Amino acid sequence: MYSVSGFYRFFAISQSEIEDVLARLEQAAKSLEICGLLILATEGINGTIAGSEEGVSAFESTLNELAGSEEWEYKRSETQDRPFRRFKIKIRAEIVTSGEHLVGVPSEGQHLTPEEWHKALEEWDDIVVLDTRNSYETELGAFRGACDPGLVNFQEFSHFVESSHIPKDKKILMYCTGGIRCEKASTEMVQQGYKEVYQLKGGILRYLEEVKDGLFDGECFVFDHRVAVDAELKPSETYSLCPHCGNPGKTRIECDNCGEAAVVCEGCRPQIAKGTCSKDCANQLMRKQNRVVSS
Repeated sequence: MYSVSGFYRFFAISQSEIEDVLARLEQAAKSLEICGLLILATEGINGTIAGSEEGVSAFESTLNELAGSEEWEYKRSETQDRPFRRFKIKIRAEIVTSGEHLVGVPSEGQHLTPEEWHKALEEWDDIVVLDTRNSYETELGAFRGACDPGLVNFQEFSHFVESSHIPKDKKILMYCTGGIRCEKASTEMVQQGYKEVYQLKGGILRYLEEVKDGLFDGECFVFDHRVAVDAELKPSETYSLCPHCGNPGKTRIECDNCGEAAVVCEGCRPQIAKGTCSKDCANQLMRKQNRVVSS
């Protein structure tokens, strides 16, 4: 059984320290047999790791030491299968890509605990519930009555706010997978004149952990080989990653080239040669079809 931990933290890392932080985290991951993916920037760290319960806890202690405190929010779950092939750190300008004008900007929204969020959804009037995730994520699951901005990527959020015409006096309740996108999305909305902006602390993952039989319908997309988790934070039995585009899919096929069973996304299936189990099979099938046409 693998213990999985998702986390982020905004804290200052100087450019001269980046390589040293990377080396320390890589050494910790190697010694503790941790797999996962981390995004490292001068504004902080964002990532998900997996390993033994003891190894994950020890790696979290390393993160606590780096930031000088224990104020991280670790969202835990479990899976039977290894969710990452290896451990990897990517150095980026931001730990969640939003646009240069929000690099390093702390959240200006008000955080609601999962219980407070649940109560707000049930009792508050005059609210707009806003999903800040990308559209391929919202298709798997969402809070009831939530607005889907239809984002292809998070950098489009600023333009969505500008063009949405949501009244400035509305209470805005926003959420995302683990909370990090809302840290910048809430700031964007405050900067654009919204007065009451609230965000779900810890995101969907914390809500599913703490609120049973809640108001989130469907499954929550996660950024590893589990693809998504259900209401009990168990790996999805419905979705797999499409071999052609990498988005989640649930359309089951028999490969048009080799006959193997596979799962593709609903967008790729109608396309020529996308009823295949891999990019290699798609290329082979296209070559066969081209030979038939040319002959």
